[in-house]
Amino acid sequence: MSISGTDAYAKEVQLPPLVERAVAAARAHDFPYSCRPEQGRLLQALAGGAASVIGETGTGCGVGLAWLASGAREGVRLVSVERDPERARVAAELFADRPEVEILTGDWTRIAEHAPYDLLVLDGGGTAKTPDDTAVDPARLLTPGGRVVIDDFTPSTGHPPLHEGSLDRPRLFWLRHIALDTIEIPLAPDLATLVGTRCRLSGTESTWREFEIGQVVRGVVTRIENFGVFVDLDGSEGFITAPELSRRHFDSYEEIVQVGQEVTAQVLAFELFRPQVRVSTAALEADPFAEFARHAFGGTLRGPVTQVVPFGVFVRVADGIEGLVHRDDLDGTPPPDTGDELTVEVTDINLVHRRVRLRPAR
Repeated sequence: MSISGTDAYAKEVQLPPLVERAVAAARAHDFPYSCRPEQGRLLQALAGGAASVIGETGTGCGVGLAWLASGAREGVRLVSVERDPERARVAAELFADRPEVEILTGDWTRIAEHAPYDLLVLDGGGTAKTPDDTAVDPARLLTPGGRVVIDDFTPSTGHPPLHEGSLDRPRLFWLRHIALDTIEIPLAPDLATLVGTRCRLSGTESTWREFEIGQVVRGVVTRIENFGVFVDLDGSEGFITAPELSRRHFDSYEEIVQVGQEVTAQVLAFELFRPQVRVSTAALEADPFAEFARHAFGGTLRGPVTQVVPFGVFVRVADGIEGLVHRDDLDGTPPPDTGDELTVEVTDINLVHRRVRLRPAR
């Protein structure tokens, strides 16, 4: 977030079309704190290296996210969190024709719901720049080799780095982070960015402490946090992220597990610097999404509208499975409300990204 970031585009030319639209939206809504163009071009370049998922905290009116989307390869998902509902609405409208982009509304910690990321941009929380802001955990939120970007530092002129005459502890935190190889990139006389790459640790690919990738293990749930579930694996710490807890939809972890419950899970990966074993209970469940895809593609189904968003409506078409009817396919029909029943055709299913596209039945 830059104090005069939106104004910095006054003399910029040849911007990506999506970025031009985002800057116009920021101006129209008097939002001054957009990502600066120097930072945006760096984000565009870094996005091209992401293989699967890009995350961002602090959407604003979508300027930084537009730079990321302009550089991302086809098939890459982008997830951004904005705490202000009105700004989230503005950004959602901006990306209404980009189904690979998802805007979440709420506290920045919601970004953990879709981890791990190939690229994570911290622009609205998770930077540890202020006393009330907790730093993200790269071991949980980044893929091995994934990158985290922390913007809006003043270029350092000496060591140790100072900020307003005092030791710049947030900058040192990221530069010395044990899980990251971090560099500082000067972008302008008054702007620098930190880019950290999560270390690829030797020996983490297959075995560790008698655990093996793919092994089925049993443990007891010891703690439930808003970012995942901790499990005691006979003295070793296991951790389950939200996507790996269950294949079915749930609103709270307690719907699936309780502290003290014994669980069976599959070993996914190791975090040697924590030390911790990443495990999945969902991996041992039958996949209802695959079953749905096998039988429902091309078919006609009926279900309730679960959510109305600027770019369309979501309809529940099976237990735990929702699909999107894009607003373009709703032309000529009265806009439905949440709870309305719709008869829809299944026109597209993406097993990798677990998305269903629908249209009103003809």
